Amino acid sequence: MNIITLNNIEQVLGAREPELSQNLTKLFAKLLERNQDPTFVQNYTGAIKVRFRNEFQTRKGRDPLSFSAFGRACYAAGIVKTFLAVVTSHLYTQSQSQPKERYIGQYNALEALQEFMQTGNLAERRTLLEDLKKNHVVNICLSHLNHPLCIFRQLAINTLRVLASESVLGENSSVTEIADIIAAVCRFTLEGPDFFIESMRSPNTTWQSQMVMGATDIPAKRAAEHVPRLYAMAQESALWTAHGLLCTTPPPSRKHCLDILKKKPEILDLLFDCAIITRPPWYPETQVDSIACEVIALFFQWPSHIVPGVSTPQDNVFRAQEWKAMTQAVAILTSREDWCEKIIEVWMKVEEEDWREVRGWFDRVEVDYHAFEPPDEDAFGQVFEYRGTSRISMLRLVSTLSHAAESCGVTNAEIESLLRMAYLASRKVKSASEPDHSKPEDRYTCIERMEEIFRSPMYTVSLNMTVDAPLQIADESIMGPTALARLLVVLAQRKAFDTIQGLKKAPNGLSSSTCLNHVQQITNPDVIRRFLKIALQRVQASMDKGRERSRENDNNYARVAFTSAAELSAALVAFDNHTQGQYSKEVLGARKELALALGNAAEMAIREKHWQQALYFGSGAVNVAENIPAGEHLDHNITAKNKRRVEQARTAISAK
Repeated sequence: MNIITLNNIEQVLGAREPELSQNLTKLFAKLLERNQDPTFVQNYTGAIKVRFRNEFQTRKGRDPLSFSAFGRACYAAGIVKTFLAVVTSHLYTQSQSQPKERYIGQYNALEALQEFMQTGNLAERRTLLEDLKKNHVVNICLSHLNHPLCIFRQLAINTLRVLASESVLGENSSVTEIADIIAAVCRFTLEGPDFFIESMRSPNTTWQSQMVMGATDIPAKRAAEHVPRLYAMAQESALWTAHGLLCTTPPPSRKHCLDILKKKPEILDLLFDCAIITRPPWYPETQVDSIACEVIALFFQWPSHIVPGVSTPQDNVFRAQEWKAMTQAVAILTSREDWCEKIIEVWMKVEEEDWREVRGWFDRVEVDYHAFEPPDEDAFGQVFEYRGTSRISMLRLVSTLSHAAESCGVTNAEIESLLRMAYLASRKVKSASEPDHSKPEDRYTCIERMEEIFRSPMYTVSLNMTVDAPLQIADESIMGPTALARLLVVLAQRKAFDTIQGLKKAPNGLSSSTCLNHVQQITNPDVIRRFLKIALQRVQASMDKGRERSRENDNNYARVAFTSAAELSAALVAFDNHTQGQYSKEVLGARKELALALGNAAEMAIREKHWQQALYFGSGAVNVAENIPAGEHLDHNITAKNKRRVEQARTAISAK
């Protein structure tokens, strides 16, 4: 075919090889011709975008993804360089009276590349990403966050999300670039929807509503009412971008995360600000706050072979490398102004939210904000999952920083300020079989408190891949007591309990969210005894959950139940060690549970051939067994079995 015109788009793009490749080479050259008709660019880039979108939609979930013959021909003909040139070029003279078509052509070009990425397998996505990066896609997206049109700001965010979550941008970007992207997407998230609303109201830019709402001649008032919802969805994409940069497989090293924070420590302030964004009535199903909490958790994530608080003979390696980086990262957190208040603020935001008000927003979102697909009952239930995610992410953070409290200069008042949230998170919650169905809040609370995090990179979903989830956090029934036990350990180490009980007024620096009365109640010996008994029961419940999962061959999920039980047991043992036997009766059995939990976790790791985990968990179990009092009755066969597991792991590692 010699002629490529506006009237034969289907013939040009639908041709067979070798004609298709010849057509694309000519077409891509024509798209970049000086003074090219903007409608020509708009229609061709739009047609290619739709082809990619249709390919993805028709094959999603059915066939394994990989570039089609059309996609391969586009790539070979230079679609990346051409379309990014269209996005950034100002080839059209200002005298032309159709800037709208020019903008839509640029919009289509960038969106087409985003759609193209999602049609590929992982190897193809890596190759495409390298090409996009060579042609400065990240800088293009970051600069478009200040574009005079709101649709380009939204598109830039969505493109970054695809690069980070549906490809591997986090694996092949420098720490400077990652820090810049995370800061930029957080700032976008915190701007609010005013710019988008004004764009729909302004006569010069209201035409963008056709790109947002899929129809022309939308009244400006209706578009302005709807667009905050579009912006709120872009906020989620922005935070998924930050998440995707850190949620990689294998997970980033702790030094990598530290280096990102060193480059831009204000990222933590920005993420906390995102984590306390109020749920908006125009998009009540938002999970922007909970994604922000997960991103914070990812910065302070423990390596998967470490159970916090458990010592092993291999500790020297961990302490010299990963732990050193983790304590420095925690030191950056604790050097930020009001860091402790920010953690509490995230918690209080969830505690104080009125679910009935949120329910009302769900019922009105179609009428008030013209939602195309109004959120349904399932979406309302998911709100409580997201709330649960925020809660356990903060509890995870509190538990982690307790291990670095001494080296990072965390004060007693800060530890005491965090007691109440950990105490509230340790309360009993009715199980799924218990709720009173006349009280919907029972069911919602149950959903919230049972939420646990097993987060893999997003591309593993579309590519149907199974990987060991880089982010794993236990549910509140175990995370709450773990956080509280760890805070009590720090106070016990500092011999602070008698001082607290003798105080007549609140210590300087105590959070306004709590009071001296709360602190004295939680640290009262009788209350501590009750808590220790409950905590030991939670250890046993988590062990039962692990055994049940192991019977179903859910080895990775079972392993997390066992390591969570081990972490809580280790906190109870540490508390006993620092209280001179005052609470030994209440924690009797914790050391035995710790040995069993670590041994079982080692077994799960062996089944999945995760040898480093098996070595650390097994060694930890053997270590614990050496210090178990006779009264705990640990069977000698258990220790023998754990020694065999350690040997098996050692042999496998040395054979690599």
